[in-house]
Amino acid sequence: RKGNIMNKDVGLHLSRCVSIKSITMCMVLTICSLLSNTDYCRGQATDQPVEYETPGVLDAYDILPPNLLEGKNFWVDRRVVSYGLNNRYTISSHFGKFEANGEEMLRIREHEIKAIESLREIKKSKAFGDAVKKAVKSPIKGAKALITDPVSTVKGVPKGIGKLFSRIGEMTKGGRGDSEDSYTKELIGFSATKRQYANKFGVDVYSSNEVLQKELNSVAWAGFAGGVGVKLAMMPIKGASEAAYYSIQATKLTHGMNMILLDKAPEDLRQINREKLIQMGVKESVIYEFLHHPAYSPRHETILVHALADMQGVKNREQFIKKALYAEYEEEAFLYQRMAEMLHGYHTQVKPIKELVPVRKFMVGYTSDQTIVATFPIDLLYWIELSDLGSAALAKLDLTGRPVKKTEIWVTGSLTPRAMQEFNARGLVVNERSGEVLLPPSKNN
Repeated sequence: RKGNIMNKDVGLHLSRCVSIKSITMCMVLTICSLLSNTDYCRGQATDQPVEYETPGVLDAYDILPPNLLEGKNFWVDRRVVSYGLNNRYTISSHFGKFEANGEEMLRIREHEIKAIESLREIKKSKAFGDAVKKAVKSPIKGAKALITDPVSTVKGVPKGIGKLFSRIGEMTKGGRGDSEDSYTKELIGFSATKRQYANKFGVDVYSSNEVLQKELNSVAWAGFAGGVGVKLAMMPIKGASEAAYYSIQATKLTHGMNMILLDKAPEDLRQINREKLIQMGVKESVIYEFLHHPAYSPRHETILVHALADMQGVKNREQFIKKALYAEYEEEAFLYQRMAEMLHGYHTQVKPIKELVPVRKFMVGYTSDQTIVATFPIDLLYWIELSDLGSAALAKLDLTGRPVKKTEIWVTGSLTPRAMQEFNARGLVVNERSGEVLLPPSKNN
């Protein structure tokens, strides 16, 4: 979509996006709205039209390291579409095709494919067969069907099984999202087993990857109903991918979150996050809307909230939560999560942030030495219309009563030479590939 069809409310366009390609373009429109201080995301009338770069099709072999191009059971299509911010990758595999918006999501999807491989290897094992036989005799009605058809709804589960009824109070405060297991499965302990499997294979138990979810459900039900728990995952699996037995590289922040996500049910996480949000001064109405936002999984919520909570003493953290409500898709929720992580990384790894400042639909940091800090998780930024408008907005940002000596932009990817030239011409200091600094890996990896 071009700028001349955009109106003041970009959300109207977001609601019309239904395809993967449309969702990606909607993210572009969203960030355009985030960055622009104008009412319309279109170029200002000038005597000479601005010449922008035209994002196009890239070759995966030119932009990706060898280890991301292919693996035992997958390969990335060479044709990569760039939308001026992130690249859209298509992964072909023996388990189907997967889409990934951005290199970071590409890494996640490829790791999930490796986990799917190992989960399917488990289902070929004698141990799995034995677990299924035991599951048939389980007191849980329909346990066998849950293993062979794990997508179906759980029915006929006897009440009173499990020891998790203390969570019912939290459950009644709002329904679960699509990425969470049903209340019944949590109350009988299945979800705890599933979280252990996900942790074992280093994947997100709340992943939107339907193939991964089906395999996790099947194996976890066999382990749970068959009475062997995660012992199935401990069995030697001939031919299974070794990579499925270690987690994707975690940052210092997310390593700790992984432990919390393993031990806590969604209702427990929601209660923990609620308490932290209250401490940050977030209104109850905003807390409820955020914690029940359909775009955010428990993982998105927990990492985002803990990143802000750990920035103790920083003013206006509650404003970030309000801005995060603008997300309409999982990819946008992930964008806000990453922005929060990057601001946290700057605050803890570079220099302290004094307060967070709203700029339309996102937040920037402001330090005691009068530096503006903007963080963006992107692959490759071209000099396009939104880059022009966004950089102009940041360069001219007026913080009443708070002088600005320098404006820094930190991106996880890079800028084209033209975009870098234009940003520098406006006095903006750009830090490329900043993930190494702002998102340092955990020593426990």
